[in-house]
Amino acid sequence: MSIQCRNCQRPIGPGDWRCPHCGMPLPAGGKARTWRFWRDTPLARRMIPIIAAFAITWYVMSLAYDDVTNYIAVRAKARTDAADSRELLLREQQRLNQPDGSENLAAPLPNKTTALPPARTPKAMMAGIATIMREVGDRSRYRQAQVEQRIDGLHLENQLLPETLLGAQGTLAGRLANRQYVELLNYSQSIKRASQIDAARRLGALVGEGPDGRAILIEFGRNLARESEEDAALMANRRATIDKIEKVYDLADAQRQHIDLSDDGSLVFADPKLGEQYNRLIGDIDLLIQQRQRIDIQRQARTKAALDEIEKIRP
Repeated sequence: MSIQCRNCQRPIGPGDWRCPHCGMPLPAGGKARTWRFWRDTPLARRMIPIIAAFAITWYVMSLAYDDVTNYIAVRAKARTDAADSRELLLREQQRLNQPDGSENLAAPLPNKTTALPPARTPKAMMAGIATIMREVGDRSRYRQAQVEQRIDGLHLENQLLPETLLGAQGTLAGRLANRQYVELLNYSQSIKRASQIDAARRLGALVGEGPDGRAILIEFGRNLARESEEDAALMANRRATIDKIEKVYDLADAQRQHIDLSDDGSLVFADPKLGEQYNRLIGDIDLLIQQRQRIDIQRQARTKAALDEIEKIRP
């Protein structure tokens, strides 16, 4: 059965999608089938594989995009977790042996030790590090606070006062305070070493031998090495200071009958050369105090540099 073209009114077959006489598309009274259009049009037939290839390519690329996006997100989270762990460890390691005034020395020594399983997730590792450093730190800070209390009782600020230097009992008491101070410094160092060993042992059991665990232990060791250098410099400084103070005592004991007080309260030696020697010793002690302050500033700068380095890890 034929139908008429809506343009030229000539008959066309029902299967045609355009008039064979005038080329008018979709003739009135007929409806072209889409599949016949693609079948009967050479250009359309050539586009079918192109469209199919495009669809397949788009599908594959969408899968790849999801995989890449997921990979980037996982990597970013891993880097954030690593940075968080390193920052926590550094901050806790810095205060491991530093009393902050909150220690109650009237209470018993903190002795809590939580049994921790090996960490399987970053969250468990962070929680474990916090627990270990808090428990080890509570004990070491308590003992260090006891040491500081005993050092305060020595009243080292009175060591070079004129009234101390002008009396034999004053210099004798100062020498005794120096010996006790050295003993307390050594005890403080032994507390510090014990806490570091305990923390390292417990951290090793927590983090295991995987890559993340080794990174944590390497970071702990790096922080410890830097801190040990600063501690050694501070100990050398304090010993040198004590040595200078002992020399001042030697000079005062030998020249006590030839020392007087000036109007401003400073010591005056009968022999000007001995007075110059005394002033040099006092100047050396002042320089050592300044050096100690620089070491403290260096420690703060080192901590800031380490934190800046950790911040670079974050995505």
